[in-house]
Amino acid sequence: MAMTTLPETLVASLQMLRRRAYTALELTNHCLERIQSVNPDLNAFLSVSDDYARQRAAAVDTLYETFPEALGPLAGIPISIKDLIDTSFSKTTYGSQIYRDFQPQANATVVNRLEQAQAVIVGKTHLHEFAYGITNENPHFGPARNPVDRERMTGGSSGGSAASVKAALVLASIGTDTGGSIRIPASLTGIVGYKPTHGLVPVDGVLPLAQTLDHVGPLTRTVRDAALVTDVLTGAHGTSQSLFAALDQAAHTPLCIGIPQGLIDRFGTAPVKRHFASILGFLQEKGLVIHQEEIRFDENEVATHQGNIQGAEAFAVHQARLQAHRHLYGADVLERLETSGQVSAQEYIQSLTFRTVFQRVIEQWFVNLDVILLPTTPVTAPKLGTEYIDIAEGTTHIRPLMTRFTNPWNLSGVPAISIPAGTIDGLPFGLQLVGGMGRDAQLLRIAEQVERCLAERNE
Repeated sequence: MAMTTLPETLVASLQMLRRRAYTALELTNHCLERIQSVNPDLNAFLSVSDDYARQRAAAVDTLYETFPEALGPLAGIPISIKDLIDTSFSKTTYGSQIYRDFQPQANATVVNRLEQAQAVIVGKTHLHEFAYGITNENPHFGPARNPVDRERMTGGSSGGSAASVKAALVLASIGTDTGGSIRIPASLTGIVGYKPTHGLVPVDGVLPLAQTLDHVGPLTRTVRDAALVTDVLTGAHGTSQSLFAALDQAAHTPLCIGIPQGLIDRFGTAPVKRHFASILGFLQEKGLVIHQEEIRFDENEVATHQGNIQGAEAFAVHQARLQAHRHLYGADVLERLETSGQVSAQEYIQSLTFRTVFQRVIEQWFVNLDVILLPTTPVTAPKLGTEYIDIAEGTTHIRPLMTRFTNPWNLSGVPAISIPAGTIDGLPFGLQLVGGMGRDAQLLRIAEQVERCLAERNE
C-alpha cells in the first residue's frame, strides 16, 4: 500500500497496523520519505537511522504474520528520540560540538523499553545545546524550525521532537524536561507534551542537566497517545498502574480548578491572557468547571530557587568538561554555566529546603483542587532570533520569561501536561494542566476530558 498521509493518532495507527491496512515497513518508509523531504528545511532531526529503522519494522511485520501474540504495545510505530538520550545504534551528540561523533555503548533504559515494546526508532532529534535553553537555536547545528511557521521558534529544549510530531514525521517523540523543555515546544507547535511526576520515568542513560529536576516524557498528538507511550517508558503497560487503562475509568467532573492568576497577569502577554480567559469561560459554559479559586505563591522566589538548583547541578555536570573543552561551548550555554558556577553551597541547600516547603504548599492546594490550569507559555511562538519580549512589566529577556509558567512544576516535581487549545493569530496556544504529586492518572483523565471539550470549541 502506498501511504500518502500519516494517521491522525498513534492509537489509530496501531489499530490499522493490526488490521493490516498497511505494514510496519510501509509506515516506516512513509515516515523516512517525509523526513528526507521535509527535514532539510525544518532541521527537526540531527541524525536518521534509515537502515536500522527498516530492519526493526521488517521484524515487526514478521511477527504480525507468524506470532502476533508476541507483539509489543507499540509494535511498528515510528518514534523519534531527543538527542540527549543515549542510543547504541546511533551517535548521540547532546546537541554539542564536543560529542558530534560520540557513539554510546549502551541504550538509555527508556530506549530499551521502547525497543522491547517494538517501537521503530527512526532518528535523533534537534535540541538546544546540552538541553540548556528554550529556543533550540543551536550554534553547532542551526535552529530547529516551527512547522506552523518556519520563521518561528519551536521552543526548547525538545524542539526537534516537537517539530517531528507536528510535521507528521513520526507518531510520537521522547523528550526531556528540566524547566519546561517538553511542554514549551509542545505549546509553541500545537501538540501534546507531558512531564510525568518526577521519578516516574527512569533517566539513566540520559545526560543530566539537573538531576533533581530532570524528567523524561512523551510528545504526541493526543493525551491518549501520551498515556500509552508513558506506560511503555515506566514499564506499567498491562499492569494495574497503567495510565492508558486509567483513561477509561469513570470521568471526574465537574472540576474544581486552581488558577495562579497573579503569575499569569504579571508575565503573560495580552493576547495570551485574553485567550486563556476565553478558554476558562468556555469550560465553565460547558459545565466542565464548577469552581475555581486563585492560588498564590511568590513567583520570584520560585524562579530563584529553581534557578539555584538547576544552576548548581548543571555546573557539577559540566565542570570538568568546561575545563577541557571550554572553547567548544556555544556562547549562550557557556554564559549560563559560568553564572551557574557562582551558586554557593549555602544557596543550594537553602533552595532544596524551599522546595520541600513548596511541595507541601502544593499538596495543601490539592486537598480541595482537582487540577491547576494556566497557559503553558506567556507568549506564542516568537520569531527566530528574538531575544526580548514585551509584557505588562516592560521588556524582558526571552529565556527566563518562557519558563515562568512551567518551572514551578519542575521545582516541585508534580505532573504537568500541555495540550493544544486553539490559536492566536494563527499560532498555537498551549493550555497547561498540573496535577498533584503522583496523581498522573487523574491528571491525564482530566486532560483528555478537557481535550475533548476543546475539540468542540475548535470545530
